Amino acid sequence: MKRGEKVVGRNAKPIDLIMADGNKRHLTKAEIEHRKNTEIRFGNDKLVCPKHIKNNKNAYAKWKELMRLYKDFNFVASGDVGMLGRYCMAYSEYLDLIERRAIINQLSINIEEHYYIEKELKDEGVPEKRIEKMIEKYEFILSIGGLIALDKAINAKMDALVKMEDRLFLNPLAKIKNVPKKPPEEEKTELDQNGFGDI
Repeated sequence: MKRGEKVVGRNAKPIDLIMADGNKRHLTKAEIEHRKNTEIRFGNDKLVCPKHIKNNKNAYAKWKELMRLYKDFNFVASGDVGMLGRYCMAYSEYLDLIERRAIINQLSINIEEHYYIEKELKDEGVPEKRIEKMIEKYEFILSIGGLIALDKAINAKMDALVKMEDRLFLNPLAKIKNVPKKPPEEEKTELDQNGFGDI
């Protein structure tokens, strides 16, 4: 490596996380103060729930859960509301997809019901082409292709949630990587216990 070249490494952590982790890099007080002063921080510590989150029951429940988790941390600011909101909405959409999948699993249609539904719609004055398209869509939803499409959507939403959970320190692996470890307690020798260890 040549002198002056930058080494590609891990993403930088906020100084609060570094300090909570025990300052393993042995930063000086001046370096710590410089990092605190130059660290980009958007907004203040007050996190206000967006209206579209409050209007969605599942998303709002997730928002309240996140606020309980983050209440003791300094690194979450009002600039992070967008990411938290996206996570809550994605979680709500995921639950909606799971619910739809459960409903579809309970549905089944036979020829007799097919005829009855078609007759009922004709009696209501629904045009025949529209009835045919509705039945085609219904049959597609119940088909293997429809179920695979729904499962793909569920998996895509789950993947997005996992990625957001990594960034928001919500999954166990992210917590393990970023939660400070307890410093090892020093074993006291017999001399230390008798008051002779600190000379």
